[in-house]
Amino acid sequence: MSRDADRWSRWHAVRDSGGVDEGQVVSARLLRAREELLSAVEPLDGATLLDVGTGDGLVGLGALDLVGTRGSVIFSDISAPLLERCREAVDDSSVEVVTARAVLVFVADKAGAFAAMHRVLRPGGRISLREVVGRLMFPEPPERFWGYDLSSVVELCLRVKAAHGELENPAFRAAMLDFDDRDLVDLARAAGFDRVHVECHIDLEPGALMPGATLERLLESAPTSVAPTIGEAVDRALNNLERREFLTALRYAIHDGNAIRRTATARVVAHKPLEA
Repeated sequence: MSRDADRWSRWHAVRDSGGVDEGQVVSARLLRAREELLSAVEPLDGATLLDVGTGDGLVGLGALDLVGTRGSVIFSDISAPLLERCREAVDDSSVEVVTARAVLVFVADKAGAFAAMHRVLRPGGRISLREVVGRLMFPEPPERFWGYDLSSVVELCLRVKAAHGELENPAFRAAMLDFDDRDLVDLARAAGFDRVHVECHIDLEPGALMPGATLERLLESAPTSVAPTIGEAVDRALNNLERREFLTALRYAIHDGNAIRRTATARVVAHKPLEA
């Protein structure tokens, strides 16, 4: 397995670990996302489904029962062995359905990704995607840090955010922020899909981005597998006294539960034309 693939697996492990309450909240949210993705392209009985960026198999494993004994699910992810197997297995016009959850947000060549999905689909095939739209979520207000109100240390907050940006791979950051829901429509049409439906949902509500997280767990966390941890950004930006002041304010904010969660997601369903 490649080094990048191992990084992804470690990130999944950290993201999915934690307290019972957090696990229940995350699981319920992910199961709803899976149901939305798969229900949008039913019926699936007998279909060959390609799950791109399958990660821990949330969508692909859920599709197994739906495709039934006459169908099949192809799991595709970042590891070199999996990619090689997919190159061998996924020919042109070989699958009926392509699914992906939070994949394009990490892809620089989004036009190429849509073209590849179009290529492997049989005539009349369809895609079902669910993407995080970072452009509609960030940047946060100056006084907010991962949703928490840190007005009392806003200057330190801004420095930690700046340090996190400096540590982050600029190519990956650009890929996360270079599109919105309208771009997804244009990309699908340009790739050759003739029926395209995109829904964008922006939700603002009380609650943490990481429900049930402690300060220590938050510091160990990163928004993606290729991003620095929050703790690394704090260490880079602040001296010992400043760090103590910032972390004290953040600990109180977590304890008080004063966070506001802002999420933006886009659902894409598109069909490849039937051949004449």
